[in-house]
Amino acid sequence: MMNNSAQAQKSLEFMTERTPSKLLIRLKQQRFLLLMLLPTLIWYIIFKYLPMIGSYLAFTDSGLSANISFVGLDNFRRLFQSPGFWTSFGNTLIISAYYLIFYFPVPVILSLLLNEFRSVRFKRALQFTIYIPHFFSWAVVGSLFVMLLSPGSGPVNEIIKIFGGKPIFFMVSPDWFRSILVSSHLWKDVGYGTVIYIATLATIDPELYDAALVDGAGYWGRLWHITLPCLRSTIAVVLLLQVSNILRVFEQILVMYNPAVYQVSEVLQTYSFTEGLLNGDIGFATAIGLFTSITSLLLVFGTNSLSKKVMHESIL
Repeated sequence: MMNNSAQAQKSLEFMTERTPSKLLIRLKQQRFLLLMLLPTLIWYIIFKYLPMIGSYLAFTDSGLSANISFVGLDNFRRLFQSPGFWTSFGNTLIISAYYLIFYFPVPVILSLLLNEFRSVRFKRALQFTIYIPHFFSWAVVGSLFVMLLSPGSGPVNEIIKIFGGKPIFFMVSPDWFRSILVSSHLWKDVGYGTVIYIATLATIDPELYDAALVDGAGYWGRLWHITLPCLRSTIAVVLLLQVSNILRVFEQILVMYNPAVYQVSEVLQTYSFTEGLLNGDIGFATAIGLFTSITSLLLVFGTNSLSKKVMHESIL
């Protein structure tokens, strides 16, 4: 017993002595990868973490007074009593729900369809075609949709007129504007999501399909028991990314909306932009931003918990 205890003590001391050296060896082995990571870390620190220091402005009257003073939770009281906040919060949730319902499943379906093509050239050409719009800025996409939907000379209204209909002012119609937002978002970003799923499909071992064929599994059987389970982790990650951006929709709407559709398109980020930069109420605008960030964080943790229960996948 004494000998065993002494040996255990020696092993523990040996491991304690060896652990730091192993860490240093690993750091030395991966020094080039760490060096490549360094610019990204610096970028995140400068542009993502340092600006968080400005969150204290949410508790001040910055923008309304020459001498900034602490006002406690007054900005948040104003926020929850403001009709503009509740309208923009409701629009944010509705537009984001449309994005989740209509956008989220499309890249999965498209990737499965593209994966069935046997011609590699044709498949790559299709991938390239649907991926290209992702590189367009929202200013370009907004201009394209304004031209396409123009009531005077837009091709969409020309087709409507050919079939005997009257031109529709899509961009100033509250009934149509949210549909235009979803359509333009789908057109621009569906290729990006599809490429992510295609990359995952390429990693599935073909022997799994061969074994399933030997067992008599049909197309739907292979899809249900092999393809979708292999895509589960990617679906969970993409869903988490989508949810993390739910309350942060901004650039697309800033470029495409106008006073005629404010009632159905004003979201939290554009509301914060208007109050902060256009009206000069920096403290109030920061309170809106802080509320948005905290709510987004809660949504991310909620989605992760849901993913653990339903898909048995922890993303964070």
